[in-house]
Amino acid sequence: MRFLLASLTVATASLFAQANDPATKKVDVKFRALSFDAPIIGSGFLDGRDAKRLDISNDFLSGEQTYRGLATIAFVMVDDLAKQAPEVPLEIVAANGRRSAAQERARKASEEYTRLSAVIAKVANTSREGQAGKISASELAEAEAAQAKLSELSRIMAEASKDADDAQTEVNNRQRDHQQALTEAKSAKAAKGKAPTKAPAADKGKDPKGPFVPPVPFASYTFPADGKYILLFAGADKDKRIMAIEDKEGTFPFGSYLYINLTGKPVEVRYNGKSTPIAPNGRAVISAPVANDTYAQGEILTPGEDGFQIGYIARTYQQADVRTLFFLLPSDAGGHSINIKGIEERKQPDPVLDPNAGAAKGGKAASK
Repeated sequence: MRFLLASLTVATASLFAQANDPATKKVDVKFRALSFDAPIIGSGFLDGRDAKRLDISNDFLSGEQTYRGLATIAFVMVDDLAKQAPEVPLEIVAANGRRSAAQERARKASEEYTRLSAVIAKVANTSREGQAGKISASELAEAEAAQAKLSELSRIMAEASKDADDAQTEVNNRQRDHQQALTEAKSAKAAKGKAPTKAPAADKGKDPKGPFVPPVPFASYTFPADGKYILLFAGADKDKRIMAIEDKEGTFPFGSYLYINLTGKPVEVRYNGKSTPIAPNGRAVISAPVANDTYAQGEILTPGEDGFQIGYIARTYQQADVRTLFFLLPSDAGGHSINIKGIEERKQPDPVLDPNAGAAKGGKAASK
């Protein structure tokens, strides 16, 4: 458990280092979120050490969020941030890091040793079977080079194993000393009873709470570039996976329908006799199929032994300021039938500028 906490601390330190590194890729995005399954209440997304609260509904898209930071955004339960971060002395973190690095060196050397040994064994077996003539010059040269490298790999493995053992010993000793110091401090505090004591001045050069350990994200997504997105959260065991839809101007305009095919089989969406095929896990945007303020009827066709037949009929009221997201889902009814889940979003009116805003800042008020 201590090693896990230390590993998380190292990862967090790396994350914050990236956040402050101007060379690290950062993004400037706006997004809306929707939960495909149950609503996610009490969630938020990390912004440095803080989390911006964002409850994610399964009935409507969230308000537009602005995110500026690392390309990978992490979603956590905000309540987890209230839990006190465990104290892990920096010396233990550093020793654990050295141990992990040494173990990794030993592992890589061991894998290379095994690979080269197999090359040598292949040539040796071929020679013993009286088929030396079938060994190519390149294979023979590779075997000779492998033989020369084995001793070097043995040395690397031995040194790495020793470094890992030394680091583990240091971890054990420092953990013992740290635990003993905590026990002594607790005993001293109990011995003083209720007598008022003056807290010792904190060393400004050290963090008294130890390294920050963030909560483990329940979902994350890496934005490929700046822009606008719709993030769809779906269950995946105990965590969530995120499917992102780019929402830049014109890709999913108001007045249109976005169909996402989650049935596991190809489908066709038909409006006014025009069919749009959608592959499994694919998506398609259907522009306004009828005039505004009239009813539109879409037929979703699924394949079977009798060809493509209607599995669902979607009847909607066409509005210029509403866009609809349709999830096509499998059905237990069998045959061509499918289920469908629709989410509507209404366009928000543009903000009205206050004509007196300039006067409040010392400018001239709008004349009447």
